[in-house]
Amino acid sequence: MILSLIINFSILFTFIVLAYFLYEFFGGFKKEYQPYYPILVGCGAGIIAILVMKTSLHLSSEVIGDTRSAVLLLAIIIGGPQAGFITAVIAGLFRMISADFSMNTMIFGLNTIVVGSVMSLIAMKIPITSKNVHAYIWPCVLEFLFFIIIVTPVTWDDPSLWTLTFMSAFAFYATYGVLYIFKKQFAYTRAVEKLADTDYLTGVPNNRIFREEINRLTNNRLAFALILIDIDRFRAVNHHYGHLYGDEILKQLAKILDDYAQEHNSLLTRVSGEEFYLICYDAAPAIALNYASELRMLLRERAFILSNFEEVHVTASFSIVNYPDNAITSESLVRLADDIRQSQSNSKQLNSILHANQLKKEH
Repeated sequence: MILSLIINFSILFTFIVLAYFLYEFFGGFKKEYQPYYPILVGCGAGIIAILVMKTSLHLSSEVIGDTRSAVLLLAIIIGGPQAGFITAVIAGLFRMISADFSMNTMIFGLNTIVVGSVMSLIAMKIPITSKNVHAYIWPCVLEFLFFIIIVTPVTWDDPSLWTLTFMSAFAFYATYGVLYIFKKQFAYTRAVEKLADTDYLTGVPNNRIFREEINRLTNNRLAFALILIDIDRFRAVNHHYGHLYGDEILKQLAKILDDYAQEHNSLLTRVSGEEFYLICYDAAPAIALNYASELRMLLRERAFILSNFEEVHVTASFSIVNYPDNAITSESLVRLADDIRQSQSNSKQLNSILHANQLKKEH
């Protein structure tokens, strides 16, 4: 009995580790795989349910005790209601066909499917949380307890019956505790990673992400446009209103630019003070010029409301380069964008748009 318990719990803990690996790889970071995540978890949990049944405690010739109910609930918690339903079907069908097709095995298999389906339907309306998890586990354990007593010869005073009850409850709470620790640890890790990749003030990707992305694009020879966005006379704005209000303007400006970037297959990054770079994927010079023109108009018409309720109007200048038309390395591309911006500044052009192609014509 002790060996069976140890094997059951070991399989459950292994399931948690594997399920969370799937979550981090498919669900957490790969958005394109998210629709398949419940199926993967459901099938994985179904296999785990089969394994725990194969290493189960035998209460009688036809009655086995295992941590199947804990697997069902954990599948719902980790993979959602769909995963719980898939797990219930796999576990129930296996229970039906794994024995001698007796009436009891068919009833137990059907009960697994029904209980898992009901739990999944409830979870669709009321997601399982740490506050209501007890309302899920105990009805599941008690239902199975009464079901065994009604359907089988096992009686209330049978020690194995209470062993099964204790095992089911303990298995769930123990594995749920491990799951809770995993969730907190992975959430902390993701938060740290986000801080390393995010500008502290505006929340958009920082200079490190900017460098990595343009290096990736140039190394893979993928065409793109780079728009350097520089706020006009921002030092004067900071001097007049103060740096705290200047930060408020930067945050509002970043929100406008980032919303535009997400709608136009682009990535916004902040590289320094008042300078932002917009990476426009697969954008020809004409498209990049159109983006800059739309953004210039958007900012020109926008009033920035400060926390002291004062309205501030700012404009920006746009310096545009294209890869591979204007430069073939990421370093030369950034350097050219800076040169264009310097040219605009030297000629005292405010709220202007200048492409590298236009700069060549002027010279």
